[in-house]
Amino acid sequence: MSSRFTSSSIERYNDFSRLNPAIVGWHVHVKVLRRFHTDDYISKGGLGLLLVDDKGNQIEALICSPLTSHYSTFIEEDEFYTIMNFRVVENSGFTKLTRSDFKIMFYDGTIVKEASSFSQDDYIVATPFGAIFNGYHDTSYLITLVGRVVESSDLTNVTDEPSVIGGYRYSFTIEDQEKKTLKCCAYGGVAIECHDRFKNVIGTDVTCVLRWWKVYQLLDGWRHVRIYSHPPYSKILVQSDADNVEHS
Repeated sequence: MSSRFTSSSIERYNDFSRLNPAIVGWHVHVKVLRRFHTDDYISKGGLGLLLVDDKGNQIEALICSPLTSHYSTFIEEDEFYTIMNFRVVENSGFTKLTRSDFKIMFYDGTIVKEASSFSQDDYIVATPFGAIFNGYHDTSYLITLVGRVVESSDLTNVTDEPSVIGGYRYSFTIEDQEKKTLKCCAYGGVAIECHDRFKNVIGTDVTCVLRWWKVYQLLDGWRHVRIYSHPPYSKILVQSDADNVEHS
């Protein structure tokens, strides 16, 4: 990791569950679960982070341009940091990574330092297939699914240019322990990764994890539910990557 950091000697940090826009001076100790570039109307050219604290609470952080170029040089996935001097804003939008009411937003006074690791395991909390079939899941939140891939299509590209990564599509079906199935579709680079990592485990008992995917209800009834990858958040894990899976 970059030597530009200095390790923090401060041991008292705020839990994400206490964050509130009406109060300033927060200081948090985090692990970066996900790092991604954003391109929406609010944060065009920005950098997004999914963070977890030592209590297992998760929150999204947003770094808007022109600050992106600075922080993107040293903030990495699976590393630990302390963050202070940031804003706490409402967790709004059509798609949400966490169920927190708030997000963290960096500004030019935000301080990030390298930090020691903490013992909180990054347990993957999976959404039961039944909760989706019964309509109990709020589709504005991205979900994690765990199961085995039982069938798939060929990897295709909807454009005439194989070099266009965004044109790739890959459809497959995932099955849970109760033999319930969900039809899924991956796009772009995630489609290529799914094809490459799933091709040798289709129909086997190898556990696969879809992390931060989107539920779409095409028509009424569970038969019309589809699960789609949702750039830039979605990720996949295969068996040994997914040892810390819990079902909610």
